[in-house]
Amino acid sequence: MNLFRHAVASILVIGSLVSPAFAQGETPDSTFGENTMTFTTPGGAMMKRMVPANVMNNMMTKGAMPMTDGVMMMMHQGKMYMMHDQKMPDGKMMSDVAMGK
Repeated sequence: MNLFRHAVASILVIGSLVSPAFAQGETPDSTFGENTMTFTTPGGAMMKRMVPANVMNNMMTKGAMPMTDGVMMMMHQGKMYMMHDQKMPDGKMMSDVAMGK
């Protein structure tokens, strides 16, 4: 189950980076195609693979939730952190500040 959570977290992170980039007319480093999955470890290693459709339709999507807002991941002092994009007290979006906007 822990492996599944990290896989889902990776998918959310990539989506959070891709969505704002498209909205602002930028080209992301990589995009997701159908049946693409990423896996991120707590140590920061990432893998991206195509997964057979029958696997995506069964075990991988069980308990998964569609992404509704951006998610950011960062490595800080040897730990991976995941947070949903949100408005900060100064009114700026966290993703805008993190990405230098």
